[in-house]
Amino acid sequence: MNESTKQAKLSKTQRLPIRATADTFIHFLFASRGHEMILLAFVNAILNNAKQPLVESTEVQNPFNPKTFLTDKRSIIDIKAVAKNDRQFVIEFQVGWYPAFGKRLLWNWGKAFCGNITEGEHYEKLIPVVVIVITNFLLFDALEKLHNVFWITAQDNPNFILSNDFQMHVIEVIAKKINQIANIDDPLKGWLLFLWFADKKTEKEMKFLLQDSDPMVNLAYDKYLQFCEDEELRQIEDARQQYLHDYATEIEYATRKGINIGREEGRAEGREEGRETQIEILLRILTKRFEVVPITVRKQLRTIKNLEHLAELTDISLDCKSIDEFKKALKK
Repeated sequence: MNESTKQAKLSKTQRLPIRATADTFIHFLFASRGHEMILLAFVNAILNNAKQPLVESTEVQNPFNPKTFLTDKRSIIDIKAVAKNDRQFVIEFQVGWYPAFGKRLLWNWGKAFCGNITEGEHYEKLIPVVVIVITNFLLFDALEKLHNVFWITAQDNPNFILSNDFQMHVIEVIAKKINQIANIDDPLKGWLLFLWFADKKTEKEMKFLLQDSDPMVNLAYDKYLQFCEDEELRQIEDARQQYLHDYATEIEYATRKGINIGREEGRAEGREEGRETQIEILLRILTKRFEVVPITVRKQLRTIKNLEHLAELTDISLDCKSIDEFKKALKK
């Protein structure tokens, strides 16, 4: 056995287990061709737990592609679920909180909802959008439940729902709330056991833990084992993490040098330096994602003075699918 082979085997054995909520694996599991039934079972498990109508089939709008995954949206799977009463689903697995997170969720819902019609079409063509968010962090300290459902309701009568077009499910898969799994009915219980324990227990322990779960949950765990043994997929996950760390570093740098200098020191030159730094970071992100940033976009960014607006655009630059989508957000 040569030295490089030894090092490769050693590196493989020293790797930390992949979490079942890692976005590379989640995209592989739910957005791969041939995995439609797994996705359908997961969506229906959440709807069933909330006593909502189930869907009959699902169609992924952005299938998992290992070659383009690294520069795709950070952690979002756009899903169109077709039922008798058409509904569209946006599913997110989020691993990190930031101040604008709540606004980002509403923005994603609004983008999906408005995207159902094009210019000149009737409002009747708009269909309900259901957002499903699974977090690895505490989002609602004031809410005890692990799975919370949100609607738009009347202040004086919470039972009155303004519109069924908006529905948001938030599931916090965190240590503080994970003990609630015991009180959750299957099939969601099985999915939560899988998501929380897959990287914490042995294969034998997991098989025992999931023995009474929905067959699709057990199939999902088999896909997890397959993913962990696939060297190419592991390398994509490693590269994905580095990619996200690079983004986080750039955002932190922009915030520290831009907002902190601009606000805390209060100097006019500091604000201008911070603004320019934030624009440069934003342009770096756009260039890394889309290679070419039109001169019109560059010029328009240079005219923006508001640091908070630039921070919002930075969030959008990380999530948009194309430079044209970013340009539309820039015009608003």
